[in-house]
Amino acid sequence: MVPIHFLLNTEGKKHSNGTFHPESAQRIEVVESWLSTQSNPNITYGYNNIEASREDIEIIHSSNHYDLIKKTKGIDQYFRFDADTSANGYTFQAATQAVEIGKIAITQSNLSKSIFALVRPPGHHATQTTPMGFCIFNNIAIATQYALNRSLYKRIAIIDFDQHFGNGTAYIHEHNPSVLYISTHADPRMAYPGTGFVEEIGKGDGRGFSICIPLGYRATEFDISLAFQRLLTPILFQFKPEILAISAGFDGYERDPIGILGISLEGFGLIGQILQSIALDLEIPVAHFLEGGYNIKMFPLLISTYVQSFCSNNDNKKDKIIEQAQDQTILTLKKAQTLLKDFWEI
Repeated sequence: MVPIHFLLNTEGKKHSNGTFHPESAQRIEVVESWLSTQSNPNITYGYNNIEASREDIEIIHSSNHYDLIKKTKGIDQYFRFDADTSANGYTFQAATQAVEIGKIAITQSNLSKSIFALVRPPGHHATQTTPMGFCIFNNIAIATQYALNRSLYKRIAIIDFDQHFGNGTAYIHEHNPSVLYISTHADPRMAYPGTGFVEEIGKGDGRGFSICIPLGYRATEFDISLAFQRLLTPILFQFKPEILAISAGFDGYERDPIGILGISLEGFGLIGQILQSIALDLEIPVAHFLEGGYNIKMFPLLISTYVQSFCSNNDNKKDKIIEQAQDQTILTLKKAQTLLKDFWEI
């Protein structure tokens, strides 16, 4: 068993994007309720009220970005950044605490304990200069660069299985060959943010180190499993990351109110198995960062299924017969292999 420790930011439930917004405090409340009642000794949780410093946040974000968020501190109304993303008087504290928890997750996860940053606001859409897509600061991108800057790791793999392409994370690191960014997500022709095409493979020295696998409408865990089996796992083993940082999004669930993918509840268990199998084979730690997932009723069950599977060291995924993957996925993987063959043996 690999114990997993959830860390929550104390102000995370006070941050709000406005009434009836899908990214609400309920997301954390229902998972917190599950954590308080489950009895598995390998699943624990705690809280952090420390805020990341300006210096740490500006590892990634511009000073104007930081100043814009800080100006919302204590306001008694909503400040809208775009149609989807807003701040209230608690957003700055929640967001800076989320960044600090991200740093803790990537620096304190090890072979005997995995840390899950169960935070609001999420982060993978936030760019260097702009909050967007419900995201304020890019928690996983900051944590990754923080660890690299301090020489804690030389090579970090970010795996993003949120149904939306993590454009912020991808573009922040797209020139960096020390970061392998892998994303499985809904076809950008049908889903926010409209980018993340298979042709997006990084730039400059980072060319070949960004891998986008867009999935068709109602694609399932079978499509993700096939992607890992045929392409992503071989590349990961050639890259030899020293830690996996996971953007864990649960909006690919088949009944997510804003999702278009078709991943089943059991499918998130399969994803957990795949990621844990890779980590075990590479003998590296894993840090998890919460991103999307908006079916409030199912949210704690989705997370618990993923986590329980991740903790179990169950390696059944290697025996899984891939028989239900979509034709679009097969064609996308062939195209990705062609685009990446000069960088990896695939």
